[in-house]
Amino acid sequence: MYAVHSGRTHKQHGDLPHYMVSFNTIAPHAVDCFVLISGFFLIKSEFKTERILRTVISTISLSFIVALILYLCNSIDITSLFKSLVPLYNYWFINKYIAVLLLSPFINKVCNSITKKQYQILIGSLLLLSSQLFNLFPFGELYGNGLSLLWMVTVYITGGYLRLHTPKFRYWGVATLILIVIYNTCYIYFLGTIQLGNNSLITYTLSITTFMWFNSLAIPDKGFIPGIIKFIAPNTLAVYIIHSQQYIATDLMQAFHKFIGYIPNFLYLYIFCSIVFIISVIIDKIRLMIFKYSGIDNLVNKIAIKLNKLYKG
Repeated sequence: MYAVHSGRTHKQHGDLPHYMVSFNTIAPHAVDCFVLISGFFLIKSEFKTERILRTVISTISLSFIVALILYLCNSIDITSLFKSLVPLYNYWFINKYIAVLLLSPFINKVCNSITKKQYQILIGSLLLLSSQLFNLFPFGELYGNGLSLLWMVTVYITGGYLRLHTPKFRYWGVATLILIVIYNTCYIYFLGTIQLGNNSLITYTLSITTFMWFNSLAIPDKGFIPGIIKFIAPNTLAVYIIHSQQYIATDLMQAFHKFIGYIPNFLYLYIFCSIVFIISVIIDKIRLMIFKYSGIDNLVNKIAIKLNKLYKG
């Protein structure tokens, strides 16, 4: 993601490094994929306040942990440290994601009760109102944008459709590779004319084919790779929270640009992104361990149970 962000920065100055082009599809559809996956797995699930509660607690605690480390290193003052305890306004994705989770039981009820044709009309209407392909068409710029709640709901509902009415299509991998070529071509030659943000129809379609491709792969339940996936999967949201923390995000980008000339580009991309990812996962693993043995985890469970009772009446 940092590689892509860096590429965009160079592009704004008319100098897009060639090595950035092949990585250009890593980040733009990552947000859509995450929400799409949520819709796919939650569309038939019972609403649990624990999901929202744990998301909020994870955001606050991880934001504070990063700020505390920076404070101990004399990088921020005590005021900034305490401000990190109210971080939700600084995480646009977390804000919208929590809103989607709050609305999910009502969205799920509607989506599970309508016909396949009605579902398709619903998605088509939402795409008309929330997506973009060219400037001012469709009407995503008028009614929202790629960071809006409307778009997040649109992608969530799409994920639900893929679960409830799975398309009978076999060549998701081929479709993904074709869309990657289309996306990169548009990025290089038509950026500005063709929209490529989160709510771009190209990005949206790419997120669908990418998810369905991986979902169709026959990955064994046991083995080294499945073990790694299961180990890091619970911490992926934490990686976003940590690397986007308001006091460290700028420093990370500066570090990326500072050392990019000293290490071969492809190697550097893997090293930098891997280090950020691994450190973030480790921090979250330690946090979860502290929560478990300090009793905070049990307290969260008790609060979640009471909130579920209040919700159900």
